[in-house]
Amino acid sequence: MLLAIAKSVTLAASVDEVWDLVSDPERVAACLPNIREFRPTGEPGRYSALLVERLGPFGVQVALTIAVDRETTRTMVAHVSGEDRGGAARVRGDVRATVSAGPAGSGSRLEVSSDVEVLGRLASLGAVPMRRRGDQVFDQFIATIAARLEEPLD
Repeated sequence: MLLAIAKSVTLAASVDEVWDLVSDPERVAACLPNIREFRPTGEPGRYSALLVERLGPFGVQVALTIAVDRETTRTMVAHVSGEDRGGAARVRGDVRATVSAGPAGSGSRLEVSSDVEVLGRLASLGAVPMRRRGDQVFDQFIATIAARLEEPLD
């Protein structure tokens, strides 16, 4: 099952401030509520992480491999793939973040989208609960990004 989600938000922070946060995979991972054990693999732009999620009767811990690429000046793409340790789910796909100038040149616009294929028993739950949970995670991510951008710099 393909889980496609797209969200966008206008932020008061400058394009450069938003891009500085979004282009740092470790800072982005810290903003995701279901990512644990995020760490570089030793290869440039390559990371591993653990996706921990509970959805319906399934609790999954998906060991992810993540390859991060910059497609354009202000677009970052994470290619993710992994499999649940218990065999309940396999995931693979792309998550994209793009930063641009906000409306009328004020602030910035952050667009985040995912096209992730979910296979295995987790996919048997169907699109509605998976989309609902995906929307919740994206909303939490956007809220955390906005809050981090409001924090004073030391």
